[in-house]
This record gives sequence, structure tokens and C-alpha cells, in this order.
Amino acid sequence: MSADMRRKLIWSLMLVLLLYVGFVLFGDLQRLMAELNQWPWVWLPAVIGLTLVNYVSRLLRWHWYLRLLDTPIALADSARIFGVGMLMVMTPGKAGEFLKSYMVKNVAGAPMMTTAPVILAERLLDGFAMLLLAGVGLIVFPDPVARGVAALTLAGFVAFLIVMQIRPLALWCLEIGARLPVVKKFAGKLHEFYESSYTIFRPRNLLISLAIGLLAWGAEGVAYYVVLLGFGVPPGINTLITCVFIFCISVVIGAVVATPGGAGGVEGGLITLSTQIFGLTVTTATAGALLVRFCTLWLGVGLGIISFFLWSELLAGSENAQRDEQPVMGD
Repeated sequence: MSADMRRKLIWSLMLVLLLYVGFVLFGDLQRLMAELNQWPWVWLPAVIGLTLVNYVSRLLRWHWYLRLLDTPIALADSARIFGVGMLMVMTPGKAGEFLKSYMVKNVAGAPMMTTAPVILAERLLDGFAMLLLAGVGLIVFPDPVARGVAALTLAGFVAFLIVMQIRPLALWCLEIGARLPVVKKFAGKLHEFYESSYTIFRPRNLLISLAIGLLAWGAEGVAYYVVLLGFGVPPGINTLITCVFIFCISVVIGAVVATPGGAGGVEGGLITLSTQIFGLTVTTATAGALLVRFCTLWLGVGLGIISFFLWSELLAGSENAQRDEQPVMGD
């Protein structure tokens, strides 16, 4: 990993730490600790187990995508790359995740622009799955900001799919781009990128991936439900649906904010919506938000750090990859 990427990671972690200090102070430290002490910690394995359902589902989808693109890679190598990539969520806007494609190139020899669409597909389909999971709540919940974020995200996703699957239209757009001064030198790589994207977003592949996304993020929504049950929220199917809605729409908001790991945006959404809908105090809502994020975001970051130290050789030579490929990934 380059010195520049390491600096970005360190600054991102410092920013997130400051945000969490702000949440703790906002929630009143003494009251916050009292709330957390009263939470039934014997339930923690259930929350972590549901989070692992998310991680394993996404890992299997990642490997399936690579095989779909005829990438000769073993599941063990896919898992190692996926593990290191979990640390990259802490880069601003998750920009560091494109290094997963570089690691695949190191292991299997596949061109980066062939596998880069996998990362794009992961983001888009995860966002779409979360919007579907939150759909019932969006109908009944009157908050215009939440509805607006969901509507814009959904519209962008649908527009992308339309362009991607209407092949003549997509090729026409690529031909126009190939004439532009800055873009034309990347024209060949963009065609490579499109061919992989076209395969990934075929209807059958799209439905399979979407089903995996629903399972993965539904599991983390249920994890949030378990967390709030421990803080006294009444059990029931309506509460479960509402918790899944709150969690998923908060993660979407965090993605739009584009801070490292969605920090600030996700926690703010969880706190605001849980106080409005369930009538929780700010301190209780903050405790719930911090607890579920430590079991979801920070568990993954921890696994990413361990993976990085175990298999840092996967990133050997990535400094050149970042310099050569970053302009393309920014398009």
C-alpha cells in the first residue's frame, strides 16, 4: 500500500474517531455508559452472528462475480482479497476499494478493468437491496429527506441499468466519450469495463445478486432489531420491519454523505429516526447506534486490519496501480 493511501486511512480513522467523540458527548457520557451497562450482553453473539451472515453472503457473491467474468481464482484467494478490501471502506468514499481489482490481478492475472465493474456492482446492488428492504417504511414514513435520498438513488440506479443493458445506446455513449480529449486515451479500457458490466448486470445475474444483497443487509437490519430490543423497544413484526427500515435507510444516507465508512451519516440517521419513531431518548438512541455500528462497521474494519497484516503481499506494487488506474476509476 502506498504512503499516500496509508495517510488517507490514518486521516479517515482520526476523522471517524472525532465524530464518535462528538456522538458520545452529545449522548452524555455517564448516561451513555449506564445504558450500555444495562444492555443484555449475552445477546452480543446473536448480533455478531447476523453481521457475519452479511459478510459471508457478500464474500460468496464477490467470488461468484469473479467466476462469472471467467477469472481463474480460488475461493481462498477471493476470501483473502475480500478481507483486505474490508479495510478500504475507511478510505474517503471507499475509493480504496478499487485495489481489490489490483489484488485480483496480482493473484489471477485478470486485467483491472475487467474486474473493476464487480466493485461498482457491489455498491449499486447493495444500495438497491437496502432501498427495497426500506420500501415499506418509506411509504409510511413522512420524512421528505429520507424519501428524497431514496428516490434519487433509485432513479440513478435504474437509469444506469437502462443505459448498460441497451447495448447500442451504451456503445454510442462510449464512442462519444472516445472523442473527448481526456477520455479518449482510456477508450480501450472503458470498452473492457463495459463488457464486464454488461455481463454482471444481465437480468438473471442481477436477480441473483439482488437476492444475496437482500439477505445480507436484511441480516444486519435484524441485528439492529436485536440491539434495540435490549434497550427496551417492544418486540413484534412491526418493530422488526421498522428497525430494518431505519437501519437500511441510514446506511443509504451514509453512502450519500460519502464519509469513511459512512461515519456520521449512518449514526445520525439511526439516532434521528429511532428517536422520532420509537420515542427513544437521545442517549438511548445513541447507545443503540454506537453498539450496532461497532458490531457491523468496526467488526469488518478489524477483520480488514488483520487480513492486511496477514496478506499484505497482495498489495505488492499497488503504488504503480494507484498512479496508473486512478484517473480511469474516477470517470
